[in-house]
Amino acid sequence: MTDHPGPLRLLVVVAHPHDITHMAGTCAHHVERGDSVTVVAITGGTTIHNEPLMDELRKPLEQRDPAVMAQTAESYTADKAHEMTQVCALFGIDDVRILPFEDLPLKISDELVEVLAEVLYDVRPHLLLTHAPYSKWPGAVDTWLNDHTNAGIAVYRAQERCGKPDVLKQRAPHTVASTYFMGVEFAFYDIHVSVDITDQVANRVQAEKLFSTQGHTEEFARKRLEIGGGHFGWCAHVAYAEPFVRAHQEVKPHLTVSEHDLRASEEPTSERRARMLQNFGDR
Repeated sequence: MTDHPGPLRLLVVVAHPHDITHMAGTCAHHVERGDSVTVVAITGGTTIHNEPLMDELRKPLEQRDPAVMAQTAESYTADKAHEMTQVCALFGIDDVRILPFEDLPLKISDELVEVLAEVLYDVRPHLLLTHAPYSKWPGAVDTWLNDHTNAGIAVYRAQERCGKPDVLKQRAPHTVASTYFMGVEFAFYDIHVSVDITDQVANRVQAEKLFSTQGHTEEFARKRLEIGGGHFGWCAHVAYAEPFVRAHQEVKPHLTVSEHDLRASEEPTSERRARMLQNFGDR
């Protein structure tokens, strides 16, 4: 995703712990090339994905599991944080931060913007991966707000904050060189960049399985990757891909072509199909 030869600082900001899974393979590639990766979840995902509790509440009172019903929000959040840390470790990420803001709804506040600005000042990333500050789900209107959209808006405002002189703390401003939005929140025809993460499919499946607080199973993990990473991979003519949308146009001194696209333009159709059909058993 970059022509810069030296180590890059990559910052990922997501609304909930599980959201990192949609960009984890890309993060692993950056770790492998020697870049530093910091992952921040704005909330602990306490409310939005507590499927075990929701399932118990659907049962008659006498059939409910006392252990699930008695678990506190703090305990559930701690479990989710542990899962996120384990998932990030699968992809070589050890700088994981979870902020103490509430989800569902995630509210945009001056406090949140200031905290995110402090993260930006601390990491000073070259690359930022986050949610779009607008909605582009097929069939959704641009003004439809949710936790992901609000997270994107808060990050955008934090970037604005860091782009101005900090007279009080005497800090130099920081501007992120390139910002990418999580592509799974867009239709395939809106995608700007796809990262081939076929080599990371086993880790992506394991990552989904690790979020057991959300009721994820082996079968669910595989199905989710097939319809998500597999769909965007199919559109990009690879087996599995993580899609991204650029926040701003890219400026270069000349047009470029990636090594992958150049190689793909010359390969026989049979080889391309074989590459697209790689699955879990091929790794």
